[in-house]
Amino acid sequence: MEQVLLQRRFELTYSAVRSIRALFADKAAALGIEATRLQQLQLVCSEYCTNLLKHSVPTAESVTISYGKSHQGYYLAIHDDGQPWKQLKTALSSAVFPSPLSESGMGLAIIKATFPDFAYQTTINGNQLRFHLSDKKQKQHLLIVDDSQSQLKLLAHFLEDNYQLTIFSQATEAIDWLAHNHCDLVLTDFHMPTMSGIVFRDRVKQQRRHATLPFVFISGDTLADSIELAGQSAIDDYLLKPINKPHLLGVIQRVLERHLHLTTQYQLQFEQQLALCLPLANNQTEDPHWQVDISQQAENSGDFVMQHSLADGTTLVILGDHMGHGAIAKANGAVWLGYISGLLENKGITPAELYQRLNTKLYLSPSHHLLCLILIHLQKGGKTACFNAGMPTPLFCSQQQSTEIEHASGLLGLFDEIDREPWQNTLTSGASIHCYSDGLAESDWEKKALNQLTELTPKQRHHKLWQYNAPMTADDKTLVSISYIGNHD
Repeated sequence: MEQVLLQRRFELTYSAVRSIRALFADKAAALGIEATRLQQLQLVCSEYCTNLLKHSVPTAESVTISYGKSHQGYYLAIHDDGQPWKQLKTALSSAVFPSPLSESGMGLAIIKATFPDFAYQTTINGNQLRFHLSDKKQKQHLLIVDDSQSQLKLLAHFLEDNYQLTIFSQATEAIDWLAHNHCDLVLTDFHMPTMSGIVFRDRVKQQRRHATLPFVFISGDTLADSIELAGQSAIDDYLLKPINKPHLLGVIQRVLERHLHLTTQYQLQFEQQLALCLPLANNQTEDPHWQVDISQQAENSGDFVMQHSLADGTTLVILGDHMGHGAIAKANGAVWLGYISGLLENKGITPAELYQRLNTKLYLSPSHHLLCLILIHLQKGGKTACFNAGMPTPLFCSQQQSTEIEHASGLLGLFDEIDREPWQNTLTSGASIHCYSDGLAESDWEKKALNQLTELTPKQRHHKLWQYNAPMTADDKTLVSISYIGNHD
């Protein structure tokens, strides 16, 4: 199972190296790439492309940067159209930092130290260096604000082993940082010269996405009026100096656990109310030439399916997945289902136009929506066209073969224009296409399992795929299977 989230081609020049760095910086928020991972992606792309320019003979003309998800986690792939670099794999595996450090020879060592899990492949279409990005659980992120440098050093010493820290001595700097970043809790001094802790908290709460951010105050002020003022501001705790490490760690853990509990309860209540008002998708096709089978484990998940008859008598099948889980994914999935339904009121719209209209809407949206989508255009005579924007690779099955349809364009809305060239094929009797959300398969398809599909009918394949790794898959999963019945006129 593989999802291409971002894909972009560049002419291989030194200026392109800067453009690749800018690409990741510009799209990091939309893709949910945190600051450390962003720096790693930029560094590895820069170093490798620079090495291609300096050492590959002849120099490749272009590189394609891909970022996505597989069963192993996230990956980065760099494809070039040059000659194979036969020494690369050996050079990368044996690369070490020179001692003493010097500029010469450090590029490959930096790459290896950043992303040590890599594979280099050569084909008739070019060469690809692919990195598996370690998916270690990130530490929770604390923001610490205090005008005392000695207090900041003490707090950092107490907390750095357990949490990721961002530290400021000025509340105004912290507010600017929060406008573009996320943290799990704020630990701040109560009395600061330029802005009090109370004012700082109120300013932060004005940023919508930080409205429920937990706050813990630290102060040496034991006056009852000050403690009462802090309590009236609905903070999560008030710690008196001097502070000891065990007590500080205990308070932070308790506040974070309470915040998680309250958030979970709110989402459960929201989901219950949301289930009562979500629109129902149209899962029925009126075209007698096509068989469309749909299985969906959680009908109110972020996944949505719809079918629509176009003005020319052809049929459009749409499977969408608003990335994420829980109430937000469900609500956003319903919003996009409604928006697509509105676009389809234009009877003359083509699949390519719908694809571009959705991309433009997402691109111009001020908020960062991550919408994976696959459009299957069912035409006369068994002809099909598949537009894949970030969904897992669909399967094409016949009595001769079962393969993955690897043609994809990346997520909608990342760029103002998107590749509108679909994968096309003509389905004959016994052939089928199977599209699914990432909840269906958490691992690559086994070759043996794919080969067995050739012996089955389209309906049997649908049932077999739906049961694939069933105990291991997520709660929200969707499978859409399409086959051509033939001419019933």
